[in-house]
Amino acid sequence: RYPEKSLAKMWQTPQPMWDAYLWREQPEDGKDRAVVPEKVVDLTGKMAEDGTLTWDVPEGNWVIMRTAMLPTGVPNAPAPSEGRGLETDKMSKEHIRAHFDNYLGVILDKIPAADRKTFKIVVEDSYETGGQNWTDNMVDDFKAAYGYDPTTYIPVLSGTVVGSRDASDRFLWDLRRLIADEVSYNYVGGLREVSNEHGLTTWLENYGHWGFPGEFLQYGGQSDEIAGEFWSFGDLGNIENRVASSCGHIYGKKMVWAESFTCGGPDFSQYPGQMKQRGDRFFTEGINASLMHLYIQQPDDRVPGVNAWFGNEFNRNNTWFSQMDVFSDYLKRCNYMLQQGRYVADVAYFLGEDAPKMTGVCDPALPEGYSFDFVNAEVLMGATVKDGKLVLESGMEYSVLVLPKIKTMRPQLLKKLESLVADGITILGPAPEKSPSLQDYPAADEEVSQIAGKMWGNGSGTCVTYGKGSIYPDGTLEQVFADKGIPADFKPAVPSKPLQFIHLTQKGGEVYFVSNQSHRPVTFEGAFRITGKAPELWNPLTAEVRLLPQYEVQDQTTKIPMTLDAFESAFIVFRKDAPKVRKEGANYPEGSVLATVAGPWQVAFQEGRGGPEGTVVMDELSDWTASEDYKVKYFSGTATYSSTFNLDEIPSDPVYIDLGKVMVMAK
Repeated sequence: RYPEKSLAKMWQTPQPMWDAYLWREQPEDGKDRAVVPEKVVDLTGKMAEDGTLTWDVPEGNWVIMRTAMLPTGVPNAPAPSEGRGLETDKMSKEHIRAHFDNYLGVILDKIPAADRKTFKIVVEDSYETGGQNWTDNMVDDFKAAYGYDPTTYIPVLSGTVVGSRDASDRFLWDLRRLIADEVSYNYVGGLREVSNEHGLTTWLENYGHWGFPGEFLQYGGQSDEIAGEFWSFGDLGNIENRVASSCGHIYGKKMVWAESFTCGGPDFSQYPGQMKQRGDRFFTEGINASLMHLYIQQPDDRVPGVNAWFGNEFNRNNTWFSQMDVFSDYLKRCNYMLQQGRYVADVAYFLGEDAPKMTGVCDPALPEGYSFDFVNAEVLMGATVKDGKLVLESGMEYSVLVLPKIKTMRPQLLKKLESLVADGITILGPAPEKSPSLQDYPAADEEVSQIAGKMWGNGSGTCVTYGKGSIYPDGTLEQVFADKGIPADFKPAVPSKPLQFIHLTQKGGEVYFVSNQSHRPVTFEGAFRITGKAPELWNPLTAEVRLLPQYEVQDQTTKIPMTLDAFESAFIVFRKDAPKVRKEGANYPEGSVLATVAGPWQVAFQEGRGGPEGTVVMDELSDWTASEDYKVKYFSGTATYSSTFNLDEIPSDPVYIDLGKVMVMAK
């Protein structure tokens, strides 16, 4: 919140800008008539302090326009009334630092350095504060970025064409690109700088809604840590997690977090059996650090306690809290395994340079069994080539770079792509025809046309050879993979949409995480793109590790008969040398029944929850809600079942109890 003097200063700085432009109606592009200024004059220096404008008006039809910079008027939210004020400028390091100093800085000043043991991270949630199109020093920043003065084009912001529609569109492209750059470097990067100075790191969800002004990869790349998000149900997570994981991969961030299992209500309506499928799905999309959403510390023992409408209740008042260790241990094992090594991807889908941009597009579609990342211009400018693959500074490697189906690219980037193709990479996509920018116009267009002409030739044919590399002007990725001899990384013998996977490579082995997203068991033969190593199954639910003895090594793949139960996921690890075929024993041996536990059951209900007192005898396992005893029928809490049975001997192998259908959790 700004003091009165600061607010007044913010509204008055910089001084309002006055423009005048001489105009006439003229045909535009031969289609219709438009008001196109013939001349634009900056009158800012002709305004007196009292606001009077003094100007000798030349002959002609002039429009006088006043343009001023004002706050967007968007308040910060959510926040209590005591903490409400205007959103800070997301394009200014100076204002971001002031915001930090007046919020977190005040808290830090009150905590002795020795006591800041848990205060470590500054969190930037998803961007939800609307757009922004100007900031202090914008004119100077614009000149430095593009080499021309934007003042002449200020009328374009109010819908007036300056010069031509093409020139006006190019100016707007430059402006939007600069806004995205400054939001990335000055907001995310600026907050990281000031946070690091105070011994803190930053954690960012690199996407937004309702006016997100940035480019999501560049935006996330400026944070110390990156995060996605998904809810226990619904669509939220469908794009956010791939956005985060691509950013993490291409900028070299080992951990890709996700705000996990958020729930839109009603309270206490979700449980781990419902959550697992969504969590596993996003593990296959690159998430490897689960942030449970949410845990609210309970001030006393009253139930149901303090809970929010937008989260699951991962706190002690939840009925299944005492049994959550099984689920949390599963998540920890998955997180640990998925943080090892480097993600294996076949395709890099380039976003293009346009801004703002919240996600990428997979066009043409990715074939089943392959993996991808989105990449941006910033990381491509630092890329190299190794063994025909595109290699980023983060260490990520890709066999194919896919260009978006647009006609523009700046010459600096096209020059870089030319050198990468000449050194051996493969590109799929159309040739650019011109620059999107007004910078160096029209010379930049001529340069783009010249370079593209060399690389793509006439743009016909299925494949063009350029240097050591190749360019496919159009076509499918199936065609490219077939030409390059690149089999699917993981593929069932029969296509099975419920199966999703992720592949990580590390020194000494290859790790695959395979998830059955179906509510039914699936049996299949999976072909993994690896040879010479014996497959092992690592079960993240039980921590069991065992050899899969039945497999067949072929020229480029290893085929394994597999079975995954409903919503089951498993790690398939290749680390030990092995012969081509092993057939001793079954990959999924069937268990034998040691005993039948028929009851009766002695059932003790948790005290203090309104359940029956003492012990209740139940002849069989049954649904409480069908009970005629209302204390059982409406009980919410934990009940402990006891019974006895006889075994001749206790086997050395693991023993499991099959309880049939459990609603909703048992341990």
